[in-house]
Amino acid sequence: MTWQGGFLVYLFYVGAVIAVYGNFVSAILDAIRKKWLPNMRWLFVFFHGILGLINGLFFQDTYLAYYGMAAAMLYACIDWWVERRIDREESTKVLLIIPLILLLLSWSILEAISPSLPPFTKEDAIEFATSGEGTDIDLFPDKAGTWKGTFEGYHVQRSTRAKKSNKELYLVTFEENWTNGKRKGHYVMSYKVNRSSVSGYGGSGTTPPYYEKVLEQ
Repeated sequence: MTWQGGFLVYLFYVGAVIAVYGNFVSAILDAIRKKWLPNMRWLFVFFHGILGLINGLFFQDTYLAYYGMAAAMLYACIDWWVERRIDREESTKVLLIIPLILLLLSWSILEAISPSLPPFTKEDAIEFATSGEGTDIDLFPDKAGTWKGTFEGYHVQRSTRAKKSNKELYLVTFEENWTNGKRKGHYVMSYKVNRSSVSGYGGSGTTPPYYEKVLEQ
């Protein structure tokens, strides 16, 4: 997974935790503080930090626990700051701008310091397309080229090739021809392949009559 993918997964995970667990905890703690300890805001921040440790302890990850604690305390401090601005009848619009700025800044820094990915080549596309198991593709060469052989009287020729469609997108084609006396057939499967996915593109012909027995071996 690229850092961009990891960044988005982490962002959605943190967002879900804050939206569900964080807001619930914050509402409970804030209600308790306002009823019994209205002037002890620091205690409110402290207990946020303690409860923020729970995620890390649940996953048995010390670093995650500390990150959760820091995030929870930051959440409490921001909540404190927003409440004070509301009490003073001051605008809180800046609260919407700061997260966006921090997100864009973090993204820019990661983009700048991350090493560039190596080119995605035809060889990589074929390797990716043939990396699955339990499909007809298993029978074809896992590199560009042609295989010839016989099976139960059929003369078989299987070819694998890749053609670049656009930047880091290839059309990988698996073609099979067979003959058995006067009987002959032609079978083609094509896939669009990029760095992160393989999707069917099309095909023609009929599945060879001997495939079921070949796949059983």
